[in-house]
Amino acid sequence: LSSHGMEDMDPVAASQDPRVRAALERAVTRANEAVSRAESIRTFTVLPTDFTIANGLLTPSLKVRRAATIARYAEEIDALYSKVPARPQS
Repeated sequence: LSSHGMEDMDPVAASQDPRVRAALERAVTRANEAVSRAESIRTFTVLPTDFTIANGLLTPSLKVRRAATIARYAEEIDALYSKVPARPQS
């Protein structure tokens, strides 16, 4: 956050701060310029928690525990997919 001119804040505050969302939107826009539409990020959410080994969301080698993450954030994931427009049928 400090590299974007923002003060340090906890994950809950960061997840609700419009400046954080705007900085992430800019980063996503830049990343999407380098990939095809099929690979692009169309929507995202800012979660109010850190991913840590202690909370079971990371392995000891700092990889995301996908099953644990999907189980914990199933509602948020479903909400993201309900916002994405359906692909046109051919």
